[in-house]
Amino acid sequence: MWATMERAGIARPQLTGQDASDLFAFFFAASYFEAPGNARRGRLVFRGKHCAECHGIQTPIREGIRPVAAWQALENPISLAQQMWNHSVEMRQALDRSQVPYPRLSSQELTDMFVYLRGVAGPRPRAAEFSPASAETGQVLFASKGCAGCHRGSLSLESRHTRYSLTDFGAAMWNHAFQSAQSPAPLSYPEMRRLVGYLISTQFFEERGNPERGQAVFARRRCGACHDDPSSGAPARATLAGKMTSFDMLAALWKHGPAMLERMRQEGLPWPHFAGAEMADLTAYLHGPEFKQRPSAGAR
Repeated sequence: MWATMERAGIARPQLTGQDASDLFAFFFAASYFEAPGNARRGRLVFRGKHCAECHGIQTPIREGIRPVAAWQALENPISLAQQMWNHSVEMRQALDRSQVPYPRLSSQELTDMFVYLRGVAGPRPRAAEFSPASAETGQVLFASKGCAGCHRGSLSLESRHTRYSLTDFGAAMWNHAFQSAQSPAPLSYPEMRRLVGYLISTQFFEERGNPERGQAVFARRRCGACHDDPSSGAPARATLAGKMTSFDMLAALWKHGPAMLERMRQEGLPWPHFAGAEMADLTAYLHGPEFKQRPSAGAR
C-alpha cells in the first residue's frame, strides 16, 4: 500500500492513536468486520434448528405463531435477537412441550439465517442500518435491568473473550436468553441499542494481550534486531513503555512503517507477519508495567 501511494503521488496522511481508535469504531459500525451471510446455509439452519416446525414463511402453520413474512424484526440481526429475547419465555415453554432442543446459534448461523429470512419474507421497506447507542446510558441500563447483578466475578464481562462483530453480540444475546435461569427482563429496541453500545465499548477501551507471551513474540519475530540496537535508529523499547495501546501501535506503524521496511530490506530481514493474538500480546509487552490486563488475558 505504501509503495502504491508513493507511485501515485499520494501523500501519506498522518494518523494519531485517537485517529486509529475512531477509524476502527467506524469500521465496526459499518459492519466491515462482519462475515457475509449465505441464504442457502441459512435455510439449512432454519430447518436444522427446528424453527420451521413452528414458524411458517408466508402463512401460519401453528395457531398463534406469526409467519416470517409478518415479522417486524428483520431490520438487522440485533433486531431479530431483541425480539427473540422478549419472546424467549414463550419459546422455551413451547419447545419444552414439543421436546425440541433450544436453538443455540453461532454468529455465522445467525447471519446466514437472517439473510435467508430477509429473502423469503418478500419485499419490505428499506431497513435503517443498525447503530449502537450511547455506551454510558447502556452501562446504566446494564445495571437497572439486573444484568450487573449476575455478571460479576467469574461471570463478569471483563472475563469474557472480546467479541468483534455486531452479529457476535446478537448471537450471544440470542443464546443467553435460553441459558439464563431467570426470565430475561424485556428489552425495547432502543434499549437493545444502548446495551450493545455499552458492550461494544468494553472491547474498544480494554486491552486483551498477555505481556509474557508478547515478550516471546518480540524475540521470535526478531524485533530486537533493531529496537535493542541503538545504532539502528529504531526507538528503544524503554521509550515505548506506557504508550503502546493497540491504536498507538497502529499509528506508529503507519508513520514509521516505510522506513522500517527499507531498513529491514537492507539488513536482509523479512517483514514480520502477525496473527491477531500475537499483535495484542506484543502490544501488551511493549506497553509495559502500566498495561491494563483483563482477567481473561491469560486464557484463550
